[in-house]
Amino acid sequence: MKMKLIPASLVVLALAVVTFGVTGCSKSEPAQSGGAQAKQYTCSMHPDVVQDKPGKCPKCGMALTEKR
Repeated sequence: MKMKLIPASLVVLALAVVTFGVTGCSKSEPAQSGGAQAKQYTCSMHPDVVQDKPGKCPKCGMALTEKR
């Protein structure tokens, strides 16, 4: 009985190592449309205001500039 348990345990261990090696160590990148990084726009007077398109600051009305 023990002789059959050892190879089965080794197979399970090998599958766990391979699964971790393929999925566990890969760095996940944020989803991006078209492969280009999404631009963000902010107000120079209110850096807490961040939008994904140009426009005006809702607090002071200044034009938003591209965040770097």
